Amino acid sequence: MKKDPSDYTAGEAKYLARQQALKAGRPNAMTYFKNVAVTKAGDFVIGLTYNSKLQLYSASAIEIDGVRDNGKLCSWNENGIALDDDLSALNIDSVHTSVRTI
Repeated sequence: MKKDPSDYTAGEAKYLARQQALKAGRPNAMTYFKNVAVTKAGDFVIGLTYNSKLQLYSASAIEIDGVRDNGKLCSWNENGIALDDDLSALNIDSVHTSVRTI
């Protein structure tokens, strides 16, 4: 995310807040940060998991414009390309190296 913070979407701002909490050394910050990411459209991805056998990312929830959707199927290939038509591509730079892997 290389743009002015005043132009961040709600998802990008939430991601940045969790990233700053991690850098500040807040308790449990790693737990709350390593399995989140953002899409290129600025949607906040929650519960991100990487399946090494299928080589795809999936998420348990996504926040689009600040509204959380727990029932939406969210998956991306290993390059971050959305496998669902109505999703934006995953910003691979926002995926933590310690993302949950199965």
